[in-house]
Amino acid sequence: MSQSDPHPKSDPPSVPPSVGGKTSHKGGGTSPSRTLAILAYLLPVVGGIIGLAVDGGNPLTRAHARQSIGAALALGLSFVAWAVIGYVISLVPIAGPIVAIALFSFVIAMAVFLAVNWIVSLLLALRGEERTILFANRIAIRLFGVAQPTESSQ
Repeated sequence: MSQSDPHPKSDPPSVPPSVGGKTSHKGGGTSPSRTLAILAYLLPVVGGIIGLAVDGGNPLTRAHARQSIGAALALGLSFVAWAVIGYVISLVPIAGPIVAIALFSFVIAMAVFLAVNWIVSLLLALRGEERTILFANRIAIRLFGVAQPTESSQ
């Protein structure tokens, strides 16, 4: 009696394109889409607007352009929020200005956080991959609507 092999060796097993959880977008690895994604980070708001205007529906460019605009707005909004709250708090005699200046540390922390994520996102755009920046992605979703889920943002 001969038994047939339950695992035929004629077809090699399919290997997923992801390595270590990093996945390239379908069609996102082309040079123009990477260039627009990189431009979105090199010129934060203007590059993002250019990327959205010229993207042609490319998910890589669209995601990086949205995040770039979201990151710039997150930093700007944190500074404006501090300025308004700091002004109101500084009206309190003696302790107010001290507390207002201490609150500026949150703006500095946000700037450092976004700068690190900006560099990481720029490197991922160079590789044709997408990751989400925590605060920037939330702002981008509120501005541009819910983005299509991608394999790499899991």
